[in-house]
Amino acid sequence: MRHMKEDSNDVIYFERSTWPLSIWFLLSLFCASIYLAIWAPLGQLPALVLTIIFIFGLVVLWQKMQTTILIRENFLFVNNAKIELKYIKNVIALDKDQFKELNGPAADPAAFLATNFWTNTGVKILLNDKKDPTPYWLVSTKRAKKLAQVLN
Repeated sequence: MRHMKEDSNDVIYFERSTWPLSIWFLLSLFCASIYLAIWAPLGQLPALVLTIIFIFGLVVLWQKMQTTILIRENFLFVNNAKIELKYIKNVIALDKDQFKELNGPAADPAAFLATNFWTNTGVKILLNDKKDPTPYWLVSTKRAKKLAQVLN
């Protein structure tokens, strides 16, 4: 997905969902507590080194946990997955309760999930491909109605 530019002329829709500020705030408190927990018994240098390693790990985790949705030309890209638009039968925008139900008790184990814990709405993308056993894609998005409108 990194080779695709969201500012390109042939992009129909683009959305990237990353951690909200509240999670960054909580993680900054964790960094401070790690620093203090190591600094007290071992000193400043070990505390600084381990805190920098922890911060580096958080940045890698942040990049891996992003949800990227891109509609370009005749394809829908969600993270590293892609599907041709002609195989999309219908797209349903899901509110908070519908998304929670479909991402939990009503989930189909054969479905493709691109969900995250900080976004509580999404879309259910029903597929029409006889060769693919995946019944639908469930994708987290903050703009569920807009994405459904673009794909339908």
